[in-house]
Amino acid sequence: MITPKYEWKKQDLPEKENIDEIATELGLSPLVTEILVARGQDTVAKIKRFLEPTSESFYDPYQLFDMQRAIERIQDAIVNEEHITVYGDYDVDGLTSTAIMYEALLQLGADVDYYIPDRFQDGYGPNKAVYARLLEQGTELLVTVDNGVAGLEAITYAKEQGLDVIVTDHHELPAQLPPAYAVIHPRHPKGDYPFADLSGAGVAFKMAQAMLEEIPEDFLDLAALGTIADLVSLTDENRALAKFGLVALENTLRPGLLALYELAGLNEKEITEQTVGFTLAPRLNAIGRMQHAQIGVELLTTLDEERAQELAKKAQALNAKRQEIVEKITTEALAKVAKAPGHLVDVVAGTDWHEGVLGIVASRLVEKTGRPAVVLNLANGEAKGSGRSVEAFHLFDALDGHREFLESFGGHHMACGVTVLQTNIEKLQQILDTEAKHQKLDQAKVQALAIVSSLSLSEVDLNLLDELAKLAPFGTGNELPLFEINDHQVVSAKAIGKNNDHLRLELKNGATEITALAFGVKEELPELLQAPADIQFVASLAKNEWRGQVKPQLLIKDLSLAEKHAKVVIERKVKLTQEMFLRPVTYGFFNPQLAQKLRPHLPALAQCLVFDKNLTTTDLDELVLVDLPANLTQLEFVLKRVRPKTMRVHFYTKKQEVLLPTRAEFGKVYKLMQRYQKITFPADLAALAKTCALEDDQALLILKVFFEAGFVTINKGILSFNASAKAHRLEDTPSYQSQRAKQQVVATLLKSDEETLKHWLSARS
Repeated sequence: MITPKYEWKKQDLPEKENIDEIATELGLSPLVTEILVARGQDTVAKIKRFLEPTSESFYDPYQLFDMQRAIERIQDAIVNEEHITVYGDYDVDGLTSTAIMYEALLQLGADVDYYIPDRFQDGYGPNKAVYARLLEQGTELLVTVDNGVAGLEAITYAKEQGLDVIVTDHHELPAQLPPAYAVIHPRHPKGDYPFADLSGAGVAFKMAQAMLEEIPEDFLDLAALGTIADLVSLTDENRALAKFGLVALENTLRPGLLALYELAGLNEKEITEQTVGFTLAPRLNAIGRMQHAQIGVELLTTLDEERAQELAKKAQALNAKRQEIVEKITTEALAKVAKAPGHLVDVVAGTDWHEGVLGIVASRLVEKTGRPAVVLNLANGEAKGSGRSVEAFHLFDALDGHREFLESFGGHHMACGVTVLQTNIEKLQQILDTEAKHQKLDQAKVQALAIVSSLSLSEVDLNLLDELAKLAPFGTGNELPLFEINDHQVVSAKAIGKNNDHLRLELKNGATEITALAFGVKEELPELLQAPADIQFVASLAKNEWRGQVKPQLLIKDLSLAEKHAKVVIERKVKLTQEMFLRPVTYGFFNPQLAQKLRPHLPALAQCLVFDKNLTTTDLDELVLVDLPANLTQLEFVLKRVRPKTMRVHFYTKKQEVLLPTRAEFGKVYKLMQRYQKITFPADLAALAKTCALEDDQALLILKVFFEAGFVTINKGILSFNASAKAHRLEDTPSYQSQRAKQQVVATLLKSDEETLKHWLSARS
């Protein structure tokens, strides 16, 4: 049995009242409009602003508190030829923030350089020792980017030494701000900036906008890199930065980025947020993870193509090395976790584990286990590393009250950096397990996964993909839409990838054939390949371009493979009685009108479940199938979604027989219509049926089939024979197919013996 990693939760879509009206006015599909409205874009004006940002989407930078003061100080420094140092950070947001600020100051003629802290020597953020060195080297004004608000000690020292510091940052605000000359922060307690979620690169961009007195389009590529890579909310001003910035990335002239594109095999005209998140950002991050990140800024800012190639190759090589090290440590860490089960939080430590990648390894452990993890490297009597958490466990709060056992510590809800003595590792494990119980982590539900709606495989096409693409770029606050995919047959399933750790499913529904991919499922592959038809999954939609052909494909986000334990009890009914509805179980209905009629007569603790296309995966103790489905496909869909321990089937219907007219009977009615040319409908229906020796409903079905085939027309109650109608297969008409489906339902569910029916239901549940 493979259970989902997440709780599949259907998004609460808005009422349909205004959806069609908004969709029509904007030329959008109802589905995309529903998604937008559910995400707060609930008017035509809001949707227009969201879908098509303009220059007006960028707020006045002087709305940021202290901006005027900061700009005036920088202008004084330039006029007085003071030496300015931009003090950045070693991740993508820090590197791009530094590059933006550095280039903006260069454009103004400043005497400026930059400094990126060494992850291993300096740590994160302001550093008193580094500030002292910069002072010795002649720095007269320090501008921090993507850091600084937590640098109380270092900035106090700088002030005492006569060094002005301008802080630009976006991280969590401490209780006491540092005594900087100016603090530029979108959530400054004395400020009132309209958008609080700028990245470090976004704040640097606003500074550049103020310094250059225009929207600095030359920096949009860098701002998009930092904004997308830092996983800040891609709404409001960040959406404008990302949307315009992605266009800028497609047209960038930066030699360093172009060299990275080439080495990564990217088409520069097809850069998306996925490209940034999964291809460009890891390469830039690898620089600071594996060595000093100073060359990262040089890569982004150099105009020397030869140097750009050299630096890009270095980034590429460091990323490959980083991937190799991450895989090795993750394997070792998982083995250690397996040997020490029973913890609510996993603490693992190893020798010679590269400290630059331990945050990634911790994230991998969380993905695999669903539990928070702290991963530590052992060296010189200390254990130093990183932690990653889940939504239900506040990692910072868990450790903040135990600093006496920690050599160093910092972080937030979902992540931390920590150093302890090796002798205190066991104590750290005890603290985290105890705090996890206090926070009731053991009672927490798994993280919810928002699902937009259910889709039939046949609904997935390029038109839908083009509609959804209007919502891009996707990210935090504007998540990539996920769908539960139904109504498909698994044609084939196989393991793929260099290490056979991914799954490829070939799916089919009628003429629709689509590939679905699940990545990183190596441990589950044996079970998945044994019963691929029973896989249920949630996926995003994507395009697969290969040899000039573009096809839709599914990227599986989460999946499950349930064991079959349903006990099937056959109790077919020809009429409804009160005794059928006495027990407090779940009663399932295919006919919503019947459900509405019987709902008031169900016991107080009973559940009434109406089967529709939005049915989600549900576990039940007992399910009673009250009535017959319209077709077997409808029933199979329900059996894949609802997983009862006991399934009791009544399959009530008034009609126990469903007949299809023979070809001879179709012929009789055809000849009669050909002879009389016109009949009054429905007044003459009974006479027509009697003449042709048919039941009224059989005659009605034949006339419906003839109408759909074009053999007859109807106008104001007059049914007329159409002599000019083209030949048409009657079996292809909707009414014929619907009747045949009903016939199959009766044959399979009502006429089969109990053992055959039990086997049929069990095989599909």
